[in-house]
Amino acid sequence: MGKKKNKNKISGAVKTAAKTEKKMANKLKKELASLGEEDIAQVVAQIEQEEAKRSAAKEKNLHGPPSPRAYASVTPHPINNELIIFGGEYHDGQKTYVYNELIFFNPSSNTWRRVKAPGAPPPRSGHQAVAIPANKGELWVFGGEFTSLSETQFYHYKDLWCYSLAENKWEKVVAWNGPSARSGHRMVQLGRRLVVFGGYTDDGRECRYFDDVYSFCLDTRAWTRLAPSGRGPSPRSACVMVPAGNDELIVYGGFSRAREGRTERALTHADLFRLTARPDGGWAWRALTGGPLAPPPRAQLAAAVNTHSSRAYVFGGVTDVEETEEELVGEMSDDLRMLDLEAGKWHSVTLRSQQPAPRGPAAPLAPLANVHSAPDPVTVVTDEVFTMKLGGAAPAAAVAPGAGAPACARAVPGPCPRMSAMMAVQRSVLYVYGGILEKDEKQFYLSDLYSLDLHKLSEWKTLAPQPPLPEWLGSDSDSDSDSGSDSDQHDSSTQSDQD
Repeated sequence: MGKKKNKNKISGAVKTAAKTEKKMANKLKKELASLGEEDIAQVVAQIEQEEAKRSAAKEKNLHGPPSPRAYASVTPHPINNELIIFGGEYHDGQKTYVYNELIFFNPSSNTWRRVKAPGAPPPRSGHQAVAIPANKGELWVFGGEFTSLSETQFYHYKDLWCYSLAENKWEKVVAWNGPSARSGHRMVQLGRRLVVFGGYTDDGRECRYFDDVYSFCLDTRAWTRLAPSGRGPSPRSACVMVPAGNDELIVYGGFSRAREGRTERALTHADLFRLTARPDGGWAWRALTGGPLAPPPRAQLAAAVNTHSSRAYVFGGVTDVEETEEELVGEMSDDLRMLDLEAGKWHSVTLRSQQPAPRGPAAPLAPLANVHSAPDPVTVVTDEVFTMKLGGAAPAAAVAPGAGAPACARAVPGPCPRMSAMMAVQRSVLYVYGGILEKDEKQFYLSDLYSLDLHKLSEWKTLAPQPPLPEWLGSDSDSDSDSGSDSDQHDSSTQSDQD
């Protein structure tokens, strides 16, 4: 008779892994003690407890736009003509500041107000937010990450929050079997569902990307993991995901890393997929071509949907260009493109102010003013009409007073090339806010705001100009030394997982 196996016996590999994890935890405690930082999980719990003590909402009118930031959410108010900004972060080269501010912008009066409401979520960036008109307006927030000041600790959230726009208070929604902790994911509303796709998590030892899809029912408040048929997107974060009606969504691009031996390779995706709810209750992925005017591979594009015309818009982003065999340089873009959600085809976009003057009576560009009011966008919108170049080059190297840093300046109106901008469409007006300008391995966080009337397509309007850029407190090589981990917003190659 053979020996009986001890089912409770722990393998040597598991014991070794446990010892290694314990050693790393002790090492981290010593490092945090030397930096004067607490464990980040404890910090998050303390903040949440303090926010829960607030008894009433307080509003404050701001003199202008909030401080520079990226990886926040900008969401159109579901009832009023306002934009809702939540969270985000700012990095000055040495420290990272993460916010949980809730800010409202009224474009009609060009005014800003900040609301501090009871039970607010802890600070976060790289989260997702969706606003719905139900119950006089609700803002739903899922996931994201929190970063310690020194960037030695990262905390990924898997919590779900609901803010009542009528009652000015937050609720932490308890629902089981939802997505794991992550940031850089995407979330959209399809009918009475919130659908979450992708994202990433990084525990300091391993970075993992996701391709899972979850649905949250707004009626039952229950999560369901979907199992779509067909070949869908590979694991990724920072993709574009937009709703296409009440039972379809479209996913474009994104960012991930692939390990090849002991090295890692950054992957910027440019594929396009449609996810459709089938009549039998299932879901199905289908690959799309996108047409000849699909954007080149870029990470950190801003995206927004104009639901009145079944069109989505993407702006900006960054492409890694190989300058030498060992060095990548990030090229920023100010490219604006439109995705026809019904046809699944890309178009570039032309502003009337950027069109060449007609040379004679036979000039073909005269009827451009009425392009967007035509009843059939698929037949009227042509590749020739939607062509746009807003300069494309890096911003002029103007000098910020006292800082010696390049300013975000350009010869034509509109947002300069950038990555991780935040974008929304409210009442057929496109808004672009903030983001990151990279110059000479320095990353400058922006606070400017622009609007574009999608009916007229005349020119960008500056609602909040970019002030002089602050001094960069890190060295030119900080992004290589401090940010070489997979924490997306601090990646040395400028590509990002989160936006």
